[in-house]
Amino acid sequence: MSEILYIFYILPYIAFAIFIAGVIYRIINWAKSAVPLKVPTTAGQQPSFKFIRRTWVDKIDSPSNKFWAFVRMLFEVFLFRSLFRNTKYYVEKGGKNADTRWLWLFAMLFHYSLLIIVIRHLRFFTNPTPKFVSMIEYLDGLVGVAIVPPLLMTGVLALVALAFLWGRRIFLAKERSISLPSDHLILFFMAVILVSGLLLRYVVKVDLSYVKMFALSIITFHPPSPEVLNNLHWLFLIHFTFVCITIAYLPFSKVMHFAGVWFSPTRNMPNDNRMRRHVNPWDPNPEVPILARVGIVVDGQVFKSKKLDWNTYYEMYKDQLDEIAENNYVLKPEL
Repeated sequence: MSEILYIFYILPYIAFAIFIAGVIYRIINWAKSAVPLKVPTTAGQQPSFKFIRRTWVDKIDSPSNKFWAFVRMLFEVFLFRSLFRNTKYYVEKGGKNADTRWLWLFAMLFHYSLLIIVIRHLRFFTNPTPKFVSMIEYLDGLVGVAIVPPLLMTGVLALVALAFLWGRRIFLAKERSISLPSDHLILFFMAVILVSGLLLRYVVKVDLSYVKMFALSIITFHPPSPEVLNNLHWLFLIHFTFVCITIAYLPFSKVMHFAGVWFSPTRNMPNDNRMRRHVNPWDPNPEVPILARVGIVVDGQVFKSKKLDWNTYYEMYKDQLDEIAENNYVLKPEL
């Protein structure tokens, strides 16, 4: 029986290998993507005349240099600033904007609760347990003392926030129409992990000493003994398996936004259109005018750009352009 259980020892290595390879692949693809246009989204006063005042909020919402663009990214990644400013326009209510920051609240609860849960789990992979991990676990249980003495609030908050975020994809019409099966799949994985984790902590009696020995064997690359494997609870194995599956699936899901947001040109680009020229990285030679390097050789270099000058374009579509001109440039859809 223990020989079959060794698959659970191998599983995390496979999951992390897929995760690392997938993350590297996605990051390389994002890094190679050209940004032909200057497209930062802005919601603040752009630098202008000196007498036009700009607050620190304007500098974050409309960054004029890389420093403030980086500060903006920090606010976006750690405080979900875009969600915090979220509003919804209701036509049926006379054209009013309604505050919908509940989405920001539950997103913050879910992500930071999940972060604390991951930090708390470090006690299984370290010996002795670091003091900061013990301190975080102690602080996590302070609120729960007044309700249920052994309760750690982050596990409950994460499950409640997940139920809310998943529920809006199920019950709200707009969110349901844009939700793909893959969106529900990753939420299902998270739900199984959280529910099984809460059951392991508060309902099912599990010998955590064997769990810690199993976790340490993974970290130290020493296969666990048959005794350790045979004493692992079946619910823990389900919990552990879904954690590994989720880790392997992350690079191929929308959850990869934790890395993708850093490559988003609408967020990471400074709004300096008036101060410096943005060069299209797709152009083979930005110093040569576009019309001068289409289909010709410039300084002995053959350009493969698909851009067309007017004469070439006119020769290719002469009949159609003449027909449009005869109709006073009024286009009619084809039937």
